[in-house]
Amino acid sequence: MPYEENYYLGNKNLPKPDTQFDWTPEMLNHLEKSRDDILYFAQEFFYIINLDRGKQLIKLHACQLRVLKTLDEERFVSLLASRQSGKTTLMTIYALWIACFNKDKRVLVVANKEKTAINIFRRIRTAYEMLPNYLKPGVKEYGKTSITLENDSSIGISTTSSDAGRGDSVNVLILDELAFIPNNIVEKFWKSVYPIISSSKQSKIFVASTPNGTKNLFYELYSGAKEGKNGWAAQRIDWWEIPGRDEEWKQDTIREIGSEETFNQEFGNEFIEVGESTLSDKLYEHLKSNIAPPLHVFDDGAYKMWENPNKASIYVAGVDVAEGVGQNASSIEVFDITDLSNIRQVAEYCNSNINPYTFTQKVNQICKHWGSPPVLIERNNHGGGVCDNLKNEYHYNKIVTYTVKAGKMFFDRPGIHSHTNTKYKCMTNMRYWLNETMRVKIKSIDLLNELKNFTRNKNGTWSARSGEMDDRVMAMAWCLIVLDREVCEKYFEVLEFDKNQKPFKIKKLSYSQPGEFVDDFGILTNKKIAEKDGEEDYNEMPSFFASRGADNNNPEMDDLISQGWEHWG
Repeated sequence: MPYEENYYLGNKNLPKPDTQFDWTPEMLNHLEKSRDDILYFAQEFFYIINLDRGKQLIKLHACQLRVLKTLDEERFVSLLASRQSGKTTLMTIYALWIACFNKDKRVLVVANKEKTAINIFRRIRTAYEMLPNYLKPGVKEYGKTSITLENDSSIGISTTSSDAGRGDSVNVLILDELAFIPNNIVEKFWKSVYPIISSSKQSKIFVASTPNGTKNLFYELYSGAKEGKNGWAAQRIDWWEIPGRDEEWKQDTIREIGSEETFNQEFGNEFIEVGESTLSDKLYEHLKSNIAPPLHVFDDGAYKMWENPNKASIYVAGVDVAEGVGQNASSIEVFDITDLSNIRQVAEYCNSNINPYTFTQKVNQICKHWGSPPVLIERNNHGGGVCDNLKNEYHYNKIVTYTVKAGKMFFDRPGIHSHTNTKYKCMTNMRYWLNETMRVKIKSIDLLNELKNFTRNKNGTWSARSGEMDDRVMAMAWCLIVLDREVCEKYFEVLEFDKNQKPFKIKKLSYSQPGEFVDDFGILTNKKIAEKDGEEDYNEMPSFFASRGADNNNPEMDDLISQGWEHWG
């Protein structure tokens, strides 16, 4: 027979059915041992392509061998796996071993995305081609989404849908990242496929995933297996079981991804509760201890101050913009970040009835009230107009420009371009300063209550519970983004970093213009003082002036002091 006719499409790594080999005792020994022992097969014949060294036999870790042994011994296995722990490799070995050494087995690999499923199948095809030809059944069909072998076993892929596997005799089901398949999809899929598989006494299921909260099928299967309640076997691979991962690697990774909490879910195999508040009970009580009545209340209660501005301090403002129709509120949060071991809320503005155009004027007034600090404004929807008007009409030149694309930060146009990556980084950053460092002091009971009702969603995002507000929280979250290292280094001089390479000591840039503290609130009523004095139209509030000149002269201030006004700061 001509050479090409022995191989599928002339590929020497794809023998056709009935291809003949000159068998040796060693080949027969390998065939028998590989058929009987998945560990022998994996360690002796599973190759990968290394970019530098080419084809090489894979060196499996002890944790991976442990999982493969369980897959051989148990019918239903649920694997909780740290990121980058080689679970796709395990799926490939398992699928090949089943298909190559068993007759009439249909292996179905299911992923939540088509691209992921195709990538897994590409690995399976590559691994099959690198097996010795005598070890594998010949090829009947060899497509991009399925292969059928001489022994009538096959491997195919699918995405999770209600009809995946329906009507087919699936003997082995392999599910990738089950925890990340939306519940409305996975429930229909599971009802469609599980009865087909469970009806056979020899069928098998292997599910593997990193954790994604507790309200999903993967958590139910894994926790039930751990507790011995559902007939499944539980396995897990932790980050420290992968060679080269030590405490130094952990700390480097935490710095890279932004927080220990994120590390705990992605690498630490922690099931973080869906619906949990951003505040633990302990943190809530800690923050509550700093709640205080405002020093001044203006603008019919919308604007509250807990401290008077100090020209020596470093302030930052965060802004969340609403439509102004009595539902969501436009909010401003001002924090003193002079001392990053003692980050203090000093002022808050919140109004659900102010339109975006008028709100722009309010942002300008309040920011100038605090010395024109960097202001961080979400520019999505109505926020874009506020950003542009603040810059063009009021000539405010300290609007932070920031967005995150594919993990990289860009500083291109005024404001914060908010999307999935930006909000993820924003929430991670806020939770670092609130939850991990516990260096933030909140004065507003309204902000604290919003934080208590700010919870994790099923998809990993954060928002207010149904019927609650999160406008103050988002304004604070935008505000604290200024302490992200790359942003902070753009607007301040960072003198020292903490152990997680976050700013710990900062100062104003030497070449930056000094902030001018401007009182533009003469028409506002200080309700707190008015109520105390029994007056209805008390309009006075502290006045703020630019710094004295080199000769320490400020005639206007001196005149006021001579009239009995108090000088502070």
